[in-house]
Formats: sequence, C-alpha cells, structure tokens
Amino acid sequence: MLNTNLITKQVLEYICYKRGMGYQLKVEAEELQRFATYTRNLDYEGSLCGELAYQWATMKPEYTTWYMSRRLETVRTFAKYICVFDKQAQMPPKGLFGKCHGRTIPYVYSEIEICKIITETSKLFSPDGLRALTMPTAIGLMWSTGMRPSEVCNLKNLDIDLLNEFITVKETKFSKSRVLPIHKTTVEKLRKYLCNRSQLLQCNISEYFFLSTGGKELKLINLENALKLTRISLLSNEESCWNRRPPRLYDIRHSFACNTILRWYKEGVDVNSKIAYLSTYMGHVKIQDTYWYLTGTTELLEYTSTTFEDYFKEGGRV
Repeated sequence: MLNTNLITKQVLEYICYKRGMGYQLKVEAEELQRFATYTRNLDYEGSLCGELAYQWATMKPEYTTWYMSRRLETVRTFAKYICVFDKQAQMPPKGLFGKCHGRTIPYVYSEIEICKIITETSKLFSPDGLRALTMPTAIGLMWSTGMRPSEVCNLKNLDIDLLNEFITVKETKFSKSRVLPIHKTTVEKLRKYLCNRSQLLQCNISEYFFLSTGGKELKLINLENALKLTRISLLSNEESCWNRRPPRLYDIRHSFACNTILRWYKEGVDVNSKIAYLSTYMGHVKIQDTYWYLTGTTELLEYTSTTFEDYFKEGGRV
C-alpha cells in the first residue's frame, strides 16, 4: 500500500523538498506522516481532497478546536505545494476552527528575579556537585546572551573561545550558525565554571561544555525542571500561586530582547538602526521574528512613548 498510496508519495516528496530548502520540519513532518498513514488505513489512493483533510483533523472527539485548526493548517500548507503538481488535489478550507496561531504572552524577568533563580539553582540537590554548579551558570549564560535553551545545552567545549571572548553556536534553528561576542563578566563566569568543573570531575571524557550529575551532558528537560523547582522563589509572601502562566525557561530569551531594546532607549541609541544587529545576534531569519519577541512592559512603553513625544516636539508639531 505504501508504494501505491499517492498522498504518502507526495508527503515524502514535500518533506524532502522543504528540508532541501533548509527547514528542519520536525513537527510538521510528523503530522503529515500521520495524515498519510490515515489515508493508507482507509485504503484511499486518490488525490488530496478537502473532506479527507477535515475527517483527519476531527478524527477524535477529545481534540481541541485549536489542535484541529493546527492539523488542518498543516494539510493546507502541504496542499499549497502539491496542488501545483496534482491538478486533482483540492485545497482544504481555511478557518473552519478559528485561528491556529497565537502568541503566548512571555514573562519578562527582572535582574533581581534572575539573581534569585541563580541563587536557588545553586542550592539544588547535587550528589557530586555538578548539578548545582551547572544549572546557575547555564541560566546566567542565557540571561547574558539570549541564547535558546537548546543551544546552551548543546554547547561543546570547542564552541567556547574564552581567550577571544566569543561563542560559536552551530547548526541550530533553520540550520544556521552564528558567532556571539560575550562580555568580559560572562567570560569570567565561564572560566570559573570550567575551573570548578575540573575539580569536581577529575576525568572528563565528554565533549559537551555543560555537564550534570555523573558528568553527563546537560539535557533540556533537566534545565527546565531546575527552573520549575526554583521559580517559586519569584513569588512574594503575599502570593500563594501564579495568577497567570508560570514563567518559562524560554522567557529568559524574550527578556534579553526586551531588556536590550530598553537599554538602547536609555542610552539614546537609534533602535531602528540597531534592530538588525539584535536579530542577527539572536539567530533570527527575519527582523519580524525579533519584533515578535518584544513585549510591551511598563518601562519599555514609557520610554517609547517619551521618544515618540520628543520626536514631534522637536519638529515643532506639538
């Protein structure tokens, strides 16, 4: 059935095409392969049709409208490609279940909050001392560079040049690599980490820079769990629980973007002329992706409003 199923063949061609263009296509590829499996289980060998896509998107009653919308949108993206080559293929309808893309409001950490988290992670249970050494250093590196959590975990010893004060982030999202200059204070912290790591781990055979208990490479799930165990320190005595989504590890990256823009405003820097630098530093493909990271904090809105008002005052328009 695999050889005669048209949609299976087309899905495999589409995945190869997209990956050949440089897209990693992990989640989308998995969903499309599930869709292809669904058509094979039905013994369906024809071209893509809207009814088939709808049935697959609504296959189980426990699916939320958001998930059904995402499934249908995934097939629509595939359909845009395949309709060029298969004149019998149909484009599934759009918007049947509402929007499938939404922005989760990030939590913008303050420097005081990050210091609290770093302090708490240094107190985590650590049989050989590595966990309590690695977690705060990794979080501190994220705070100072805005690196993705996965990028921090995947850093290798050869990626960090403390002598020349830069980090090479290799083959990350969109298969891009970049070189990040780092501040002298960051260099000092990383150098101190290396020294302490060597004392705790006499024989290091790992190529990874950040190591956890037993000298094993730091995993993303370990870093996320460390934050979950310590973020309660952000709550004041009067608060007993979060009245919003709890802060995520990835929000440190959002905080870096917002704090960088805020610092530029305070220093009188022309943000519009510098935003491309921030976008490149953070590893974004488009400047729009960097703007997506920005959140209207009270302090940031205050500075942007003041700048806007000053612009018109200087022009004599107010």
